[in-house]
Amino acid sequence: MDQETFERIKEEAIEEVLKKHFGTLKPQEKIAMHRLLEELLEGIMKGERKVFLESSPNNKGNGYYPRSLSTGSFKLDLRVPRDRNGEFRPHILPEPYKRVDDHYIDLLMSLVVHGYSESQLLMSLKELGLPYSVEEMGKIRDHLMERLNDFKRKELPENVFALFIDGYHTEVKDNLKVRKACVYTVLGIDLEGRKEVYGYYTFFGGENRADWLKVLNDLIERGLKRVVILVSDDFPGLSEAVRALYPLTEHQLCYLHLQRNVRRNMGKPEASLFNKELDGIKSSRDYEEGRARFERLCHKYKTKYPSFI
Repeated sequence: MDQETFERIKEEAIEEVLKKHFGTLKPQEKIAMHRLLEELLEGIMKGERKVFLESSPNNKGNGYYPRSLSTGSFKLDLRVPRDRNGEFRPHILPEPYKRVDDHYIDLLMSLVVHGYSESQLLMSLKELGLPYSVEEMGKIRDHLMERLNDFKRKELPENVFALFIDGYHTEVKDNLKVRKACVYTVLGIDLEGRKEVYGYYTFFGGENRADWLKVLNDLIERGLKRVVILVSDDFPGLSEAVRALYPLTEHQLCYLHLQRNVRRNMGKPEASLFNKELDGIKSSRDYEEGRARFERLCHKYKTKYPSFI
């Protein structure tokens, strides 16, 4: 089999599995960050229920019910813990049908950033306005620390189909200073189609190859040896780190990132037409047609935008 035929078959196989397991996702969704935020909120709510039941000895936990939470950037699908008597309501959640803004998400991300600092973690929980005593907040903090530490230590499968890496920029208070940080979440899909957060990593300042080598080495040390495809934005230094530590892995860049680059590098009318044609190429009947259309599109703008093309 020649290399071009092999690459085409590999692309078709990857696309088929992605459609099977992620076919319901909207293209703008950041699935890795989504799942981290959902698990973080669910961890806090479980801690709240534990505190509530300690003061209600004749009551017990009684499973979960679904609820969606809309924010400025995300729509989260949550499993909300409930009690047998129907009296418990998590204070971390806003009133039903109420949207929250990105500040709410920034507060949640500060909990992730401060995962190893008990005092800072407690401070972040207080900023969320939870109406508990210092002792009760301490119990919620301890439950959350255990959950966050699980992300850092758990053993990973040896072979996975895909890794999705998302980044969320936020500002966090650190010893009375406000620092800019970016939290990167790694979500894996194994060979059985199960999705799980494999880890999160906080960078202060710009990311680089050395940081990404630490991230990928952490995944390797926890057992992850082979990855078919890694999907991410064009984070500086990540492609080089993937080539160094996972040389057989296909690194697929985010489609929305490509569209943003088009708008940044081309004039507004041309960028609009270029992105419209890209959408059409994505729905091509087969690989050969899509590739031919893409080459014609690039050739059309090569003279005016030679560097970008």
